[in-house]
Amino acid sequence: MKIELICTGSELLAGKINTNAACIGSRLSAMGLELSLVTDVGDRKQDLLQEFKRAFERSDIIITTGGLGPTFDDITVETAAECLNLELYADEKILKLIKEHFLKHAAASIPKINERQANIISGAKILENRFGTAPGQMLHFEFETGGKKCRKTLFLLPGPPVEMKPMFESSVEPFLRNCSTGIRKNVVLHVFGIAESSVEEMIKPVMKEAGFGDSKSVEFGILASKSIIDIKFSVSGTDELIVDETINNLKFRFGNVLKDNIFGCGADTLASVAGRLLLENKKTVSFAESCTAGMAAAAITDVPGSSLYFKSSVIAYSNESKMKLLGVKEETLARFGAVSGETAKEMAEGIFKLSDSDYALSATGIAGPGGGTAEKPVGLVYIGFADEKKTESFKFNFYGIRKDVREKTVNAALDLLRRKLIAKRS
Repeated sequence: MKIELICTGSELLAGKINTNAACIGSRLSAMGLELSLVTDVGDRKQDLLQEFKRAFERSDIIITTGGLGPTFDDITVETAAECLNLELYADEKILKLIKEHFLKHAAASIPKINERQANIISGAKILENRFGTAPGQMLHFEFETGGKKCRKTLFLLPGPPVEMKPMFESSVEPFLRNCSTGIRKNVVLHVFGIAESSVEEMIKPVMKEAGFGDSKSVEFGILASKSIIDIKFSVSGTDELIVDETINNLKFRFGNVLKDNIFGCGADTLASVAGRLLLENKKTVSFAESCTAGMAAAAITDVPGSSLYFKSSVIAYSNESKMKLLGVKEETLARFGAVSGETAKEMAEGIFKLSDSDYALSATGIAGPGGGTAEKPVGLVYIGFADEKKTESFKFNFYGIRKDVREKTVNAALDLLRRKLIAKRS
C-alpha cells in the first residue's frame, strides 16, 4: 500500500517549514506505515493538476493538506475534481455550519467568498472540521494505471496544523488501520560517540545476517544529526510474536556491537537518559557554561522532573565573570586562554564548589564563525568534569556553523555525564 502526501501552498516553496509532513509521517510511522513520497506544490492550478495525475497513477492513498480555504489561491478541491472529471456541489449542511460560525463570531452575514468552502466533490465523504470552517473530504475512485483501473482513496485535509491534526487522527488513521494488512513495527536506536561511517561498518554484519537488501520484511536506515547517529529499522510480518522476536534479536545484536555507544531508543534523548541515571543513582549535577550560554541547562531542564537532580547553571561568558563567579585564576586565563583544558577544569571546579552538587560540567570553546586561529580553530571546545574524586578536561573539535558547534557541545557534555554514571553503576 503506497501512501503519498501532497502539501499545497506557495509559502512552502519560500522556506516555510512543513510541519504537516512531519506530523503525518510520524503518525504513520507509529502505525507501522510510511509515506512513499512527499511533494510540496505551489498555488498554481497547472502544477497541482500535474501532481494529482502523477500521484493518482503511482499511489494507492493520496493525502493532501492545504488549499481548502475561501480565497482565490485555495484551489485543491476544484483541481482534484477537474483531474477526476467529477462535479462539485454546494453542500447545504456545510453552508449552514459556516454561517453559524460567522454568526457566533458576531459577523452580520457570511462573506460570499466563504461559500466556496461548502463545495464538495461528487461522491466524497465529508470530514468534520471541529476547529475551522473548511471541511475535509474523503473520496474513493478508480484511476487507470498501467492499462487497468485501480481503486484509490483521496483525502483532502486543511492546511492549518490545528485543524489538520485532529482531522487526520479522527478520520484518516482509522481508515488506514482497517486497510493495513499484516504487522509492521519501527525501531530507532540512538548512538553517540562514534562517526556515522564507523557505525555503518560495525553494524553491516548484523544487517547482512538479517537479510538487508534481500528481504522485504526487514529494512534499515542510518541518519546523523548533531553527532547523534540514529539506526532505524522496521520489521514486517503476519505473526506479531515473530516480528517482536526479530526486533529483540536485532536490538541484542546491535547492543553487542555498539555497546555503551547506544544511549537509548525511541523518544530517549541524551538529556532524558542522563537525567534518568542521575535519578537512579540519587545524584545531582550543575553546569558552568561559556560557549553554550545556558543551552546545556535548557536541555536537561526540558525533561519533566529535572528539579530532582539538576541544581544550577552559571553562564560565565566573559573572562571577568569566569574569575568572579567561578574562581578561575587570572594567571590561568593569561597563560592558557579562556578556551583551554585548564580553564575548563577550573570552571568545573568552581561550579562544583559553588553548587555543592555531586557532578559538575563546564564548556568553553570557539563556536564561530569568527574568533578562530591556527592554534585554536573554530569548533575547538573543552569540556570540564568534576566530582569529589577528581577534575578532568576533554578536548573536542566540532564542525559546522555556530549553532551546530554549540548543540554538539551540549550533546558531548551530556554524553560524558551519562558515561560517568554508567561507569559508576558498573
